[in-house]
Amino acid sequence: MSSPLPWVPHSKTRAFEPIQPVQSPKIQNRLKDVYEKYFEAVLAETDAQRKSAFRLRYEVYCVEHPYEDPAQNPHEMEIDAYDSIALHALLYHRPSGNLVGTTRLIPHRPGDDKFTLPIRDVCHHELLVQDRPELPWAHTAEISRFAISKNFRRRANEETSVGSFITDANDPRRVIPNTSLGLITAITAMAAGAGLTHLCAAMEPTLLRMLRRIGIYFNPLGPEVDYHGRRQPCYADWDALLARVWLERPDIWEIITSDGALWPLNTDHVATLRAQLI
Repeated sequence: MSSPLPWVPHSKTRAFEPIQPVQSPKIQNRLKDVYEKYFEAVLAETDAQRKSAFRLRYEVYCVEHPYEDPAQNPHEMEIDAYDSIALHALLYHRPSGNLVGTTRLIPHRPGDDKFTLPIRDVCHHELLVQDRPELPWAHTAEISRFAISKNFRRRANEETSVGSFITDANDPRRVIPNTSLGLITAITAMAAGAGLTHLCAAMEPTLLRMLRRIGIYFNPLGPEVDYHGRRQPCYADWDALLARVWLERPDIWEIITSDGALWPLNTDHVATLRAQLI
């Protein structure tokens, strides 16, 4: 297994004033500490690591859900034209050492006067047609190939990309979506390292509902589309998304920002959101 994701501080021109989240009820162990006993996200930087990602994607997208043609993906690796420019990450289960998830970020090609990400093939929202501050193309990437091993699904009979684990029976926050949360952490790390500020995706409605339950909200880009089943095109300003997580679920914020070391809290967004939510 490779070294953990580098927690590079997100580069911004403005400074962030120190601020502490609302204190959660004290429990024996922080959720972040418990979580990190079980899971580790790493960047897929070597050929071997990327091949591991492609093999897991083959299991999910060519075998379990045959969205992609196995005949077009030889050597049991699912690969497409975007992989050469994408950032890739892997999620491991620490106790077993098994690879349990992978995802990637596809950046917009610098200088291109059209929105070049694959979501454009299924969504024609105005933010994907005109470059605007709400979704600045030069600092936007698409979350793609959000793949989780079948063995780590929440329930054996549930066809969803959601996982969970139980921390302590007396902790009311005990059930969290383990692999999905781990991949969101990896996405945050990749975005921080690449200087990205906005992310978009075409996500399963089930996944979006699960993410909302832990304070992670995406904005819709028009109606649902039919793309390998029902999908909701969506996007997020990652500063604003993480500010809301901090307000609603500080325990989740601690995990996906590495206590703010990876992505400092934007206090302007916090103030705005507080005013809206009162």
